[in-house]
Amino acid sequence: MKKIFFTPLTWALLLFGLVFCSFLLKPTKPVLYLIGDSTVKNGKGKGDGGLWGWGSYLRDYFDTTRISVENDALGGTSSRTFQTKGLWDKVLEKIKPGDYVIMQFGHNDSSPLDDTARARGTINGVGEEQKEIYNPITKMKEVVHTYGWYMRKFVNDAKGKGATVVVVSPIPRNSWKDGKVNRNNVNSYGS
Repeated sequence: MKKIFFTPLTWALLLFGLVFCSFLLKPTKPVLYLIGDSTVKNGKGKGDGGLWGWGSYLRDYFDTTRISVENDALGGTSSRTFQTKGLWDKVLEKIKPGDYVIMQFGHNDSSPLDDTARARGTINGVGEEQKEIYNPITKMKEVVHTYGWYMRKFVNDAKGKGATVVVVSPIPRNSWKDGKVNRNNVNSYGS
């Protein structure tokens, strides 16, 4: 068996190469992805009409040299339409192990399943119920699931990519009666 000997020059070049490569391989910081409806990011997040979602301010509470905060929420979406419009797929592509996802949906999930205006509702509940509908907006048949089904899909997909997931309960609407915020009723998701 032939022995291989390294000269001092070979060792120096090897060491230089390792040090040089360590500068090229910058460790990436984790990303905190925010998904949800207008309570997270109103419209496109430009403060139109003086309206903002809480996600527009969250970045200020983090050290962005250690974590990035990306608000991918979109006003007007429900847990269903955030998925059917492909918004979730765009976020899911970017998720890597060590990232975080905070999600809040519910305000638009109580909308009709198949109206001609938005067709964004989900079935009230957390079970496996589903209903096939004709979506007048997409002009296609669609299987609509429960609110809980869509939320579980977000969680399972993100965890499958190695992310930590936080589900935030819907915040109360800015609706008051006799000086008190109106409380949810049995038919609401995020009133």
